[in-house]
Amino acid sequence: MVEKSAYDEAATSGLYEKPTSLQGKYDNVRRFWEDEVICSFLGPYLERLVARWHKLRILDIGCGSGDGYEMLLSVTRRNVGFSQPDCKLLTPQLLDSYKGIDLNQNLIAQADAIYGGLGNVSFQVADFNDFASVVGKDPPYDLYFATYGTFSHNSAEQTINLLSRIARHGRDGSIIVCDWLGRYCYEWQTLWTDDLGQVKTIDYVISYIYSQEDRKADLSSFPLHLLCKQEVLAILEESSKAAGVEIELRELFDRSIFVGRHTDTKQYNPHCQPLRQTLNYLLEPNIRTDLATLLINYVPKEGFSELNGFYGRLAQGWNSLVTYAMELLDDLDRGGKGTPPPVAEAQPQVLRQVMQDMERIAKTAADLKVVGPRASIIEPQLAYRLRQLEMDMQEARGCGHGLVAILELHK
Repeated sequence: MVEKSAYDEAATSGLYEKPTSLQGKYDNVRRFWEDEVICSFLGPYLERLVARWHKLRILDIGCGSGDGYEMLLSVTRRNVGFSQPDCKLLTPQLLDSYKGIDLNQNLIAQADAIYGGLGNVSFQVADFNDFASVVGKDPPYDLYFATYGTFSHNSAEQTINLLSRIARHGRDGSIIVCDWLGRYCYEWQTLWTDDLGQVKTIDYVISYIYSQEDRKADLSSFPLHLLCKQEVLAILEESSKAAGVEIELRELFDRSIFVGRHTDTKQYNPHCQPLRQTLNYLLEPNIRTDLATLLINYVPKEGFSELNGFYGRLAQGWNSLVTYAMELLDDLDRGGKGTPPPVAEAQPQVLRQVMQDMERIAKTAADLKVVGPRASIIEPQLAYRLRQLEMDMQEARGCGHGLVAILELHK
């Protein structure tokens, strides 16, 4: 299969290995932005599952090299006191079973090498669409977990079939996480179409883990389906009917709107800027970043006024926050004696909040007797405020690299 060739190339390149920070699959943006956005939305539902069942059974669908295990065990509990040393929601002891399945043997071998020695963790080479053989006589799982575009490997019909089987296999209260590539992601703006009757795919290349020079090589591509909100809602409705089980949509959100993998490659949109690379530096300790390179010059596409309006609002909010941070740094260079730049009341509430956060962070960091407060405190916090801005302003249109759904079964 073409997918297998592409993932084999990636796995054998060494750039899928853990950990990395500024480049590769496990860069800073992946670990401190994308993973944490997913965990932030999913956390409350996991907390409820733990309270209800105490020990959880998890099926990681399209597990790759076991990324889901590490991500899920990083989820933190809400409302934890500052004095408590342990805030993790899940621990290995709270897992009754964690099973990962993936079609790629090399990635499963990596997962086995990292986590295979844990008694309640197992990995299996399998096609997740062959769901009956995947679960066999397994009891229901509490969490069916598929992230980072896993469901985009499927057609709508395949997804309906898979989701309906999952719904029948799960139990009352089971949670399903689904992830598709967004139809209207800026990274592939050249592929946008307003004809939802047209099944839209992208010839996807995992070129982002390679250097710019190595991207010129003849890398394998494979088709992935691009979906928007309306298409996801239609799939969920048909899946629920086919299963005879209520599948409730609890969350739908865009992930990685301006920071997806292919913003840096420009492979599908020549207007993209290397914002992910800049954010990786922003999140790296002891490195100062040129904040001006974070400013977005969004180039609209004719005929898509609503989408251009959304992207324009997000870009304006993003640029306002970055500019505000630059002004705060200038003020600190003047001794912080002047009047801080004002936060206009006309700005959206979320933007005013993150700007006020940045003012407090900058002033506090400047007063601390630490080496490099800008690189190690102010810049990472700016990245987290930009992440919050994306989370609060996203509209679940399919404008992110990922369009993520959190579903709950009612039986």
